Amino acid sequence: MAAVTVVMPTYLRQEYLPKAIGSLLQQEFKDFTALICDNANSGTTRKFVESLNDPRLVYVPREHNLGLVRNSLEGFRAAESEFVTKLDDDDEFEPSYLGRCVQALREHPEAAFAFTDMRWIGPDGESLEGVQQQQDESHGYGQLVEGMYRPLNSLLVHGVVALNATVLRTSALDWNAVREDTETAFDLHILLEAARHGAAAYHVAERLVRYRVHPATDSATNYARQLKGRLVALEDALPDAAIFDRPALLSAMEQTSTTLARVALIEGKPADSRAALKPVLRDTVNPAIMRLALLGVLPSRVTQGVMERRNAQWQKRHTMGPVDPPRPKLS
Repeated sequence: MAAVTVVMPTYLRQEYLPKAIGSLLQQEFKDFTALICDNANSGTTRKFVESLNDPRLVYVPREHNLGLVRNSLEGFRAAESEFVTKLDDDDEFEPSYLGRCVQALREHPEAAFAFTDMRWIGPDGESLEGVQQQQDESHGYGQLVEGMYRPLNSLLVHGVVALNATVLRTSALDWNAVREDTETAFDLHILLEAARHGAAAYHVAERLVRYRVHPATDSATNYARQLKGRLVALEDALPDAAIFDRPALLSAMEQTSTTLARVALIEGKPADSRAALKPVLRDTVNPAIMRLALLGVLPSRVTQGVMERRNAQWQKRHTMGPVDPPRPKLS
């Protein structure tokens, strides 16, 4: 049995899939099995995987499109190895990624997972220096020193740790208990589950995953879905959080609800905006929240001009930098 299972969900991504698999085959750590979980059951993808003639690459066709979340979770649930990680079909690993993470986990058996930093690249693999700087400044990428971290909730809710750049102990959580209603925030939910009961994690302070940003990465609508799923994940983690770690979760829930209310107004859905703000208004009142609440009850003709301007500002801020980056690619 291989030491690591790499779960690779895919859906008609012929342009980038060969690069993703190529980066996997270039790993210095060779003891892995990759499950290429094909949501499209594509003959082209099957032929490509089989043409590589590598027994470590296992093609797993889905009879019908399970959606990104279930397709990924079924891959995780099928893992029988000591460690498991995920490689999206448009991202790439640096050659030392698996080896560095496995080494860290074996040297630190108390760690539930090991995580690395990421490098943001464009469609053709070019470095996105502006996006990289924005992400580093907003979420602390590249600023953590190497070593063990505990507790983890504060790092997780601020997007410092990404499942795309994490190798987990397969036994760190009950994969059958992972909720599918977290939508495209299931990455955060998995990490919060692994961090329950004061678990620790090891940070490998190198950029060992290349996260590709391209036109099909996400959209404003998908962002709203992620925010709703994020709230589910945060609420689910709250009961088991240690007292000293609860403030991070509560603050993240308030921020996510407020952002969701803003997105709903941008999309012309004032009722959804009011619903998102309702729990926030019970506990917090500040000028920004009150402005959102007022916009949610005014006639649409009054708010239209305001929200068109805010929409342009929101798109500029969030197209490359969501609340809980990186956003999973939809399939």
